[in-house]
Formats: sequence, C-alpha cells, structure tokens
Amino acid sequence: MSMVSTSASAGLLTREQALDLDRDGRLRYFKDIVVRHPKMEQAVDDVMTLSAPSTGTDILLLIGPTGVGKSASTETVRRKYIELYEEELRKDQGFIPFAMVVAPASGEKKFSWRRLYMRLGEAVNEPLISRKMPGRAERRAHSVDDVMRRSGTVAGQQEAFENALKNRRTRLVVIDEAAHILANCGEATLVDHMNALKSIANVPGVTLMLVGSYDLYRLPMLSGQLARRTAVIHLARYVSGDREDQECFRRALRTLQNRLPLEPVPDLERYSKHLQVACVGCVGTLKDTLMRALALTLEKGGKWKDEYLRKSLLPEGHVAAILEETLKGERLLERTEYGRRSAEWPESA
Repeated sequence: MSMVSTSASAGLLTREQALDLDRDGRLRYFKDIVVRHPKMEQAVDDVMTLSAPSTGTDILLLIGPTGVGKSASTETVRRKYIELYEEELRKDQGFIPFAMVVAPASGEKKFSWRRLYMRLGEAVNEPLISRKMPGRAERRAHSVDDVMRRSGTVAGQQEAFENALKNRRTRLVVIDEAAHILANCGEATLVDHMNALKSIANVPGVTLMLVGSYDLYRLPMLSGQLARRTAVIHLARYVSGDREDQECFRRALRTLQNRLPLEPVPDLERYSKHLQVACVGCVGTLKDTLMRALALTLEKGGKWKDEYLRKSLLPEGHVAAILEETLKGERLLERTEYGRRSAEWPESA
C-alpha cells in the first residue's frame, strides 16, 4: 500500500493551505512531497539492515534506473538515521551519523578526488580540508621534500577525512551520482578508484553507500574480497503488465494526485496504465511529469486540463532510450542483486 511522507517545508502545510500560496509556493510544496511506495520501502529497509554494525557488509550499492527515486530513498534513509540516533545527537553535537555528498562531474578526463574529498570534508564539518597534509605516520615514511610536495594533496585530504569520520563517529557515508567516479575508467584506474573508496569503508564502524545507475554493477566483480563485502540493492521500477506492480503504481499516482495543490483535484487514475508505460514504471519520473503539468496549469490560470498532462510527458524517443538502458541494467543485476537466492538453495528454505 502506498504511503506518503513530506519534507519539513511541505509537511507544515495541508493541500488546502497550499492552495493559498502563489505559483512558486505551490510548486515548492508539491516538489517536497515524497511518495513512499513498496519498492522504495524495501530498498530503504535493506539499507538500514545492511548498514547496521557488524553485518559484514562494508559497501552498499543502491542501483536503479533514472527517475526511479534513488535520491528520495536516500533522503528517507537520512531521516531514519536522524531518528535512530536522536538521543545521541542531543547529547553530542559533534556526532554526525549520516554524511552525504554528490560526486562531482568536472567535465575533465580524470575524476577529481580533490573535489570529492572537499565535499566529504564539508559534510562532516572538517575545516580547511583542502589544505591538509599527510599525518605523522605517513610523513615518517617519506622524505621531507616529498612531504612538502604533498602538503594539501589528495593523500592529506583522504587522511583528514577518514580521521574526521572517526572523530564524528559517522555510521553511513553516501556518495550520490557515483557513476561519475567510473567515467572514462580503464580496468586499472577503476581498481585504483575502488581501493580509495574501500579505504573509507575500512574506517571502523563506517558503511559506504554508492548511489547511481546500472554502471555501478561492475564494482563487486573487481575482486572476490569486494564481492564478499559489497551488497547490491536494486531499487526497481514497476513493470507494465505485472498486476501487482500496476496496482502499486496506481496507488502512487493516486497519492500524488491527491496532493496536487489544485481545485478541483483532477482524476488521473484512469490514465494509470498509460502513465506507467510513459514513465517506464518509475515513480520519480511520474512525479516530474506531474510537476511539469502543475507548472503549466498554474501558468495558464490554475484550471487543470488533461492536455497539459499529455504535453508534459517525455518524448517517445526519450522513453525508448530509458527503457533500453533499464532493461540492459536489469539483466546485468540478475545474479548480483541482494536477496536473490542461490540457484542451489532448496525451494522450501
């Protein structure tokens, strides 16, 4: 059954109160609404379970098609962490159980670890991380000239961030858009990148979660050790033609429809099957579509017309490209997704 939660700004208002807002206020209100549907709930539950201490899983990959709701799921995990550690947060203002950044896409051929560590440092309130130099143990292993050259380098930033994780007692580090780290990577470079990420997960008590597209599926295959320590959580779409999936998508649509700050509320459930196909079964894409339709409605005076919804759909060529990418990704995850039973496991188990 679909449930709805809202961020703080939307949660302060009812739909009826949002009707009194101006255009931008109504759009912000609707943007802040998060539909908690079954597949999202399962993915969030899996993250909370696997990121608990001593599960043997140090690295999580939250993977799914574009528009499926990975960012919304991550925000839900953040709220759950705040709730879980609410008492400790009150006692210790330096405690940061959850830290999240978006991996930078600089447009350069090489991924910028310096920029990533700067963002990570800011997420855990580590000051002046761009000026950090290696610590004593590492300095003793290098000449004075070498240490001076490395002052404020990536090595110093990495060590400063990992020390900050210990000091802040951080439990979960999330890197969204993690596919940027893999861009233009050969096999050797990919291994180096993964070793740097593994170093974060090696900090005692820390779980690292990478969020992104199906490109991330390659990471656990780099070594047996990574395969053992990594869990792939698949945030899947709702498949057209599957009766249960169609019902879940329809309920998500109804939840969003009933929160539209319009009077009267339009009846969109009759278009549910068509919207499921047009949005490739992704609730995030559905919400984006309704967001565009709402903006168009408000621009045209506030009276809903179904033609605004049709105009707001993604073009067929875009849908075809997303579907092709998604089908390929789903095939890649068939044998690596967390919770998939071994072929040799008995049916009764």
